[in-house]
Amino acid sequence: MSVLKIQPNSNRSPDVRTPEPLQGDHTTWDEFFALVKPRLRARADGFEKIFEYIKEHLLDDLVIVETGTYREVNNYEGDGCSTLLFDAFIKYHAGLLVSIDIDPAACELARRSTERAYVTQSDSVVYLSSFIHPISVLYLDSFNIDDWNHDHDSAAHHLKELFVAKELLEDGSLVIVDDNIKSPYDQKLIGKGRLIREVLHDTLGMKLLVDDYQQAFIWSNS
Repeated sequence: MSVLKIQPNSNRSPDVRTPEPLQGDHTTWDEFFALVKPRLRARADGFEKIFEYIKEHLLDDLVIVETGTYREVNNYEGDGCSTLLFDAFIKYHAGLLVSIDIDPAACELARRSTERAYVTQSDSVVYLSSFIHPISVLYLDSFNIDDWNHDHDSAAHHLKELFVAKELLEDGSLVIVDDNIKSPYDQKLIGKGRLIREVLHDTLGMKLLVDDYQQAFIWSNS
């Protein structure tokens, strides 16, 4: 039985004009997020909880590592533009942002569009396997799902990313996986984070900070 034929938030056709840049001035993170939140749609509440958690628990020596970088200009509504959000956050709060993508065009766009992000072109699993810094926030969004009835390849890829990075996570770190939905038939998770949820939450009992289009887990080594 089919679940969905298209990816939520990403049904733009080629003739749709490029979304508008973010409008308005900002001199603080809170002012920036107030401008961007109305455009984030399914990710709005999730990002709000994520950034509040970071401000409260993870600001010291903050290291954000993101797989899958900025790909679509100003598409906050459909793509989330997490790279731009993280870049703005460290602008106002300090920290390191590393964004990884295998697509050279996406990497070039991300470099042109950010002020502080370190953008690297690489296979994410290969890069993470040699990363040495402790990670405060691991944001996994690299392997898009073309057909939501077949999420396995994407879900498995993100589980691989987590596996090679897990030794760099400390108690209280965040592991976040984008692009998830609940099945309309049994409410089970479908998407990039399906297998990670089965391991971290269902098996190991790690707490879910966000249980929505984004899945955000509070890492525990115990």
